Amino acid sequence: MYYRGIGPEVDKVVEEGKAYTYALERCLEGTVEEQEEFKQMLVEWYYSGNWIKEE
Repeated sequence: MYYRGIGPEVDKVVEEGKAYTYALERCLEGTVEEQEEFKQMLVEWYYSGNWIKEE
């Protein structure tokens, strides 16, 4: 199994075994927009369980 890119990822193919590494690399070293989106999603996900956000 593999992932075939479309849109800005057109012509890219990532094998399933390398999917995590590729995604992590893009999230940590991709565009500033990708990094910010990943940062926001990760923080929201991580603190969604045993944490309460307070002011």
